[in-house]
Amino acid sequence: MVTQKISAYYTLKKCKRVLHQVYRLYRRKSSHLETAQKEKIQSLLTSLQRAVLQKEAPLANTLAHQLDDLAHKWMPKTLWDRTRDFVAAIAFALAVAIVIRSMWFEPYTIPTGSMRPTFKEGDFIIASKTDYGINIPLNTSHFYFDPSLVKRGSVVILTSENMDVADADTVYFYLFPGKKQFIKRLIGKPGDTLYFYGGEIYGIDSSGNELKELREPQWMQKLEHIPFIKFEGQAKTSSQAAQGVFPSTIIYQMNEPVAKLEKNAFGLVKGEMIAEPHKQALKQFSDLWGLKNYAMARLLKPAEAKELFPHMAEDPHAVLYLELIHHPSLEGASLLRDEYGRTRPGLHVSRSILPLSQEKIDLIASHLLTGRFIVQNGIAHRLGLPLNHPNYLPYLPRMPDVPNGTYEIQDGKAYEVLWGGITKELPSSHPLYRKDAERIYLLYNLGIEFDTSFLPSAKIAGRLPSRYAYFRDHQLYLLGAPIFQKEDPELILFLKKEYQKQSMSTSVHPYFPFDDAGAPLKEGKIDTQFLKKYGLTIPDKMYLVLGDNHAMSADSRQFGFVPQDNLRGGASLIFWPPGPRWGRPPQTIAPHATIPNMTVWGLALLASLAAYVYHQRKLNRPLSF
Repeated sequence: MVTQKISAYYTLKKCKRVLHQVYRLYRRKSSHLETAQKEKIQSLLTSLQRAVLQKEAPLANTLAHQLDDLAHKWMPKTLWDRTRDFVAAIAFALAVAIVIRSMWFEPYTIPTGSMRPTFKEGDFIIASKTDYGINIPLNTSHFYFDPSLVKRGSVVILTSENMDVADADTVYFYLFPGKKQFIKRLIGKPGDTLYFYGGEIYGIDSSGNELKELREPQWMQKLEHIPFIKFEGQAKTSSQAAQGVFPSTIIYQMNEPVAKLEKNAFGLVKGEMIAEPHKQALKQFSDLWGLKNYAMARLLKPAEAKELFPHMAEDPHAVLYLELIHHPSLEGASLLRDEYGRTRPGLHVSRSILPLSQEKIDLIASHLLTGRFIVQNGIAHRLGLPLNHPNYLPYLPRMPDVPNGTYEIQDGKAYEVLWGGITKELPSSHPLYRKDAERIYLLYNLGIEFDTSFLPSAKIAGRLPSRYAYFRDHQLYLLGAPIFQKEDPELILFLKKEYQKQSMSTSVHPYFPFDDAGAPLKEGKIDTQFLKKYGLTIPDKMYLVLGDNHAMSADSRQFGFVPQDNLRGGASLIFWPPGPRWGRPPQTIAPHATIPNMTVWGLALLASLAAYVYHQRKLNRPLSF
């Protein structure tokens, strides 16, 4: 019995494709064909073109199959033919992809937790490249840019080209060298002056108008904004050490030099401000744009608290203690050995301590936030870091009671991270919900870095977890929540002791009490003069961007202001994973009827129309043999 091969039916669209493919092949290889073969293929090509134009589908199907068979028999593609066609197709696809992704829209995957809770690790988003201008492909500049389209509070895509960003190099499409791109929230525009207080940002524009869009929108009220990553930002020393000591240190904040510390011939450390001229007259380093309103915070076990604060009065109800490091100062600056092993001049800081009862521990637990982390065989490590790397393994915290899995804690709720970044809230019985002192001590101190060298017991100078505290309306906030109310007896006693410590301090060892300095308001309105004196002013053609998750974000606090040319577009849509965050991210709504939008969409429409007309004319054009 003979089995006959049944050929697939070719639609008219497929017949058109066969017509053009065989015609191109014939023009390249006709010189190698015999006269009878040429006449046969020419006849079939002409007949197939006529059948397609007259939409005679059955006849076109028959002719297309015949052409296909003859092409494979008489004009087989060589390896060179296939390679050339493949390279040409890839080159065309790359060119189209580069233009579309540079000038129109681009899909992104969120790599880190710097924008949580707006975007989480592994989220897929669509970025619009026409929000502010028309980008030049493979170049950090614009054909056209409209600064008025850049909205404060919007989520922006920016390139790290020509910026002070470590490990910024990457490769696009496995071929083209480029720079990594970041997604952040745009806070300040050229000429704006900003001041940080109470986890919020108060600002005025170049005309002195209050920037209400930084505090009034609902999504901005849910975010915390901290003006620094650590008090000394980047501490750059002199190039050479003398007798093991680097004699000078320049302190950078917002990647700008703001102060200089220098050891003199008598071994004393003196400091001076080197910021803008009007800021050189500031009384304190911590007056800069509200640094004094914030403290770095960590939890101490009773024994650690006693060692660091030997004269403190122990509280019998304290389960843990809260240490607050605050008021970085040029006064009292001294030599220190930093986390990189350098002996150099360093800022003086004030340190405070607050006892925490189990009730406060429970309150901290209910607002806890961590990075996304993996537990494997009782060892926890931050997502993205290798578990078995010999440089990391000794410093990874142990969580032996937690089952293997990927987790995150957001606003006190624990989640397991499943395939595709989908999260499932864990039951209250899960061990991550433990609220004993040991578990909260670990998750608070290590929940961002997951590195035991950040524990108080490690005794590494300058290595503090990315946890912060501040006052707002006379309430003490941790993790974005008021943990100590204004009327709390423990807070009242704390403030009393703060001012007692200040009264007993000296100019050599000054102490600055951590208290609520108040918002930059005067008679209920923004205090313009105060902001001009103490605030952070954004230079011309520069922008300030911050991550929504201040504890895990490399942003303007680290790499400084973003040049105008580096703004490439905005985040338009979260399309994975499904859930309540799906859709348009919370941000200032950008207008659609803009010159960049209409220009790029118009060009895309014209290109599509031109391609359609070209193919239609090509089909109707007589075949040339």
